[in-house]
Amino acid sequence: MKPKRVSGILLHITSLPGPYGIGDFGSEAYSFIKMLFETDQKVWQILPLTPTENCSPYSGTSAFAGHSLLISLDKLVDMNLLSREDFYVLSSFNFDDHYVKFNQVTKFKTIMLKKAFKNFQEQQYRFNNSLEQFIQEENYWLDDYSLYMTIKELQNNQTWSQWPHGLKYHEEEALQEIRETQKDLVQYYIFIQYIFHLQWSELKAYANEHEITIIGDMPVYVDYSSADVWANTHLFQLDEETLLPSVVSGNT
Repeated sequence: MKPKRVSGILLHITSLPGPYGIGDFGSEAYSFIKMLFETDQKVWQILPLTPTENCSPYSGTSAFAGHSLLISLDKLVDMNLLSREDFYVLSSFNFDDHYVKFNQVTKFKTIMLKKAFKNFQEQQYRFNNSLEQFIQEENYWLDDYSLYMTIKELQNNQTWSQWPHGLKYHEEEALQEIRETQKDLVQYYIFIQYIFHLQWSELKAYANEHEITIIGDMPVYVDYSSADVWANTHLFQLDEETLLPSVVSGNT
């Protein structure tokens, strides 16, 4: 059978309109899917959804994690993890209607997500079953990622190759100390991924119900400054002493 030709639109989620300086998994994403359906489009193509350091979706700190900026704050209100009163801090930020001011958006959303996490800790019994299932299913990357982000924050965002020896070399004794002394921070990064997973899964299900296929994208290589390289140095060509790349694509 000859394949049927279909059409669609390439639009990254961050480019959707919204009141918080960046597009996210909120109502505008659902409206966009509805528009695609009503105009007989079949495909929504997006860019990588991974967290980044330099605002490029092709330079992710993990090949598996999702970007916290894509989490819908309005949906957190629906989940009773935020209240409308929490949004008073919005007046302190000056977002642009046409461009994403990543520094401001990151600062604002971090404030809001940490409020949501505090409320989540007080209500965690509501989420225990799905949270435990998420952790079990995703632990092959989630444990390393949550530790990586925690340590990176504690080390003032230094590249992992500059961390203290035990942390730099992913030694279990040093990692266990982080788990014990920084439990809340580790749990915060797990919470972010859990909420991302819930919201993304819900959005994707809505798209599929409306016969819209979402086509994603991914970088050709994992980024050096990522949890993946830090936790799996044996898979990469790194200098044994410095753990810096010994071979870089394009430099040969």
